[in-house]
Amino acid sequence: MRRRILFLLILILVQKLHAAENPAAILAKVDAYRNPLTSFSIDVDVTSIAPDGKHESAKYRVLGRGSDKSIVEFVAPATDKGKFLLMLRDAMWIYIPSASRPIRISPLQRLLGQASNGDVARTNFTIDYNPTAIAEEGDAWVLELYAKDPAVAYNHVRLWVDKKTSEPLRADFYVVSGKLIKRATYSEYGVMNGRRAVTAVEIDDLLKPGNRTIMRYANLAQRDNPEKMFTKDALGKW
Repeated sequence: MRRRILFLLILILVQKLHAAENPAAILAKVDAYRNPLTSFSIDVDVTSIAPDGKHESAKYRVLGRGSDKSIVEFVAPATDKGKFLLMLRDAMWIYIPSASRPIRISPLQRLLGQASNGDVARTNFTIDYNPTAIAEEGDAWVLELYAKDPAVAYNHVRLWVDKKTSEPLRADFYVVSGKLIKRATYSEYGVMNGRRAVTAVEIDDLLKPGNRTIMRYANLAQRDNPEKMFTKDALGKW
């Protein structure tokens, strides 16, 4: 009996060490909660809340293919309808009906409140970051993620992950200077398209305390988004 207990304790320790030595595997599981389908559509409602309680809201539909191609369709308010964002790897463009061609923009540029263009368009950490270190903090792993390319919106992300479920709990975002600019809390989970997934993220502006943005996700669906959609020339024409 003692040998069996000892064997189980050793097995648990080995599994724990194995997980700790594989931050990339943990990060892949995290991404499965943020982007569980390879070709999909999902609705995103964004609400910005100012310190005085003033609210501003917008609705978007994100169409994705793989881990590095996405289109953001502006759904509401009505004044924004007809606009689209295209994100290919680290490059991003906005299409405005009144403009003659798509305009190159930064993923770091704010879309609404504390939600940047990249926050809405990209739901995958693995494509942008290398997990270089891992630590423990209570019931969470803490991963240090560093951008693979200087064009990535945030140079460094510190990510807290539930040890048991691999669900993301919190992420701190740093810019190239090393300054911590915002914090995301993965506050709600639910089942979408038969999969457990993140359904709400709260983003706090750490440069201007009191400003908060809530992103809510709904209606995740499998959708065959062809490659030809994800080009600048196709924006607004499908």
